[in-house]
Amino acid sequence: MAPELAVVRSTAELDREQWDALVPPSRVYLRYDWLRAVEQCFGFDLVFFLLRRDGRTVAGLQALVVRGPDEFPYHDPAGALFGDYELDHLRRALAHGRPVQERARAGALLDAVARSEAAFTRASGYPALVVTSPYGYVGDVLTLPSVDRRSAIDRLLEAVGDHCREQGIASCCLLWQSGADPVLHRALADHGYLEFLSDLEYELDVGPLSGFDDYLGLLDSKRRVAVRSEVRRFADSGMRLERAGAPDRAVIARCAQLSAGQQEKYGLPVDRAAMERLFTALLTGRSLGAVLHLVRRPAAPEGQDIAGFLLCLQADGVLHPKFLGFDAGAVGANYAYFNLVFYHLVEQAIAAGAHRIGYGMGSADAKRRRGCGPVEVRGWIRFCDPAVQRRLEPYITVFHCLKRQLLASPDGDRVRP
Repeated sequence: MAPELAVVRSTAELDREQWDALVPPSRVYLRYDWLRAVEQCFGFDLVFFLLRRDGRTVAGLQALVVRGPDEFPYHDPAGALFGDYELDHLRRALAHGRPVQERARAGALLDAVARSEAAFTRASGYPALVVTSPYGYVGDVLTLPSVDRRSAIDRLLEAVGDHCREQGIASCCLLWQSGADPVLHRALADHGYLEFLSDLEYELDVGPLSGFDDYLGLLDSKRRVAVRSEVRRFADSGMRLERAGAPDRAVIARCAQLSAGQQEKYGLPVDRAAMERLFTALLTGRSLGAVLHLVRRPAAPEGQDIAGFLLCLQADGVLHPKFLGFDAGAVGANYAYFNLVFYHLVEQAIAAGAHRIGYGMGSADAKRRRGCGPVEVRGWIRFCDPAVQRRLEPYITVFHCLKRQLLASPDGDRVRP
């Protein structure tokens, strides 16, 4: 008997236990409690496509409705293909190995093409249905092990296509899909989705490590000297790192304030009240293994002694450093960022018996220099109007090739597909 299809518009309509049974244990940003928290705190318009057999959910995917290109940066077609971060990658790829004059001509041509195609996408690609976890940067199609994965994916992608036509949605994309999944990749291609390499995310394998000295052994001699110097500089500053217990409202409010600056840095919408609600939900719920780490400075007024923070989630032996922020004027040049996000967290991970730290995308050089390895992150997009699809396919093909040229093997690193 074929599974029945259901489309629901809120986490409130999901069965928490059945949804989480679909999610691989380490994929914390696809878990029910994460999706429920971001939906309630930010009001995202979520859509869930489910396959049910005998009343049990056996497959599903979660998507986000994005009404326009400026509604939620990095979670939409224009941001994924034409964002400043993406175009910087393309310019760097074009510049590599070219004389200065040729580099300038190639850059000017890219800018002209990107302006034209970005304007076209902004006019023709919305509203969009985006298969990704809000603020989680993870997209996937979930199935129980007992289910024929290809058949389930086909049913769900057909349902997505039908939904887009019925609701007047102009495009559908799956963003931030990491790791090898040939069944999913073949199905997406067969359903007309265009593939592109988005970025690399970085992870640090801490399973074999028994202490910080073992971590230092992963680094070359020059980097070991630099790390020891950064640790000493931070210690000499008089600041200290601590793992918070049960943080009160004032601590959470201070962290939300520091987070706002980090969000602004990356062009994301800033809603301090919503972020404060999210931090409260994560830290009081505890179901996602949320832990708050703080940078405290001595002799500071109460409420301002927190100079930095890191909110980290943990699931299935994987630590996910997620939200952070620093008071730049307070921490100065004492390497608080690296001490908190890398060296302190490595020690915490080893002590907790974790086997990996998932550092996500961005800041690639800093992560590679501190022992992290890269994993490819892909995107897939399909425009419902065939004419729009035909026009943008050449750009997406070039985008993919340039991204792969730049990212596939930075500095000789071995990239995990």
